Amino acid sequence: MRINDIEYIEVTVFDVRSSTQAMEAFSMILVDKSNLTHYVPIIIGLNEARAILGELHGRLPQRPLTHALFVDLIANNIPDYNIEFVSINEFSQGIYYASIVIQTPTESYFEVDARPSDAVAIALCAGVPIYFNKVLFEEQMQVAVKSSNIQEGNLQSEGSDFMRSTPEATTAQSEWAALSLTELKDLLQNAIEEENYELAAKIQEEIDRRKT
Repeated sequence: MRINDIEYIEVTVFDVRSSTQAMEAFSMILVDKSNLTHYVPIIIGLNEARAILGELHGRLPQRPLTHALFVDLIANNIPDYNIEFVSINEFSQGIYYASIVIQTPTESYFEVDARPSDAVAIALCAGVPIYFNKVLFEEQMQVAVKSSNIQEGNLQSEGSDFMRSTPEATTAQSEWAALSLTELKDLLQNAIEEENYELAAKIQEEIDRRKT
């Protein structure tokens, strides 16, 4: 599928799992629907993980969560407006950027900027496709060791855990060597508040390394 001259692939949510790399963080596993051995993990927060898992497994609260409220508002209360799909478009400085695409009564479209976790929760609730920038997916992609692992629920990568070391991460870790544990914890808190969970995971890894 092409959107604004960018090619996208359709993905699905395989699972949401506790991340071993950051406190109170989870890995949302997005799998290429046309090749179930290819996947991208995205670090998300606790509340977002609960929302997505609730939609995946039908464990919905009595009162609607924010993503369900958004879907109800658009789909059921604004005539002739529909959520068409969501897309994950960019990755910059450790943060993924996504959009919710909405069709208007004139059959034109507009996009709403969103975090990937919110966009995915909305897509699951609304029953619409999730698209991922193909070039970005291939850059961030990991490969399951065996093609059956996805189907059996035992996702494993050829690399270490869900996150790969990059030259940027190595450079950052060398800079953190001069920081105290207190300073690292402050840096970790700032990364979480800014929703930069990938950076938070790397900082937490450095904190854990020093404690051993």
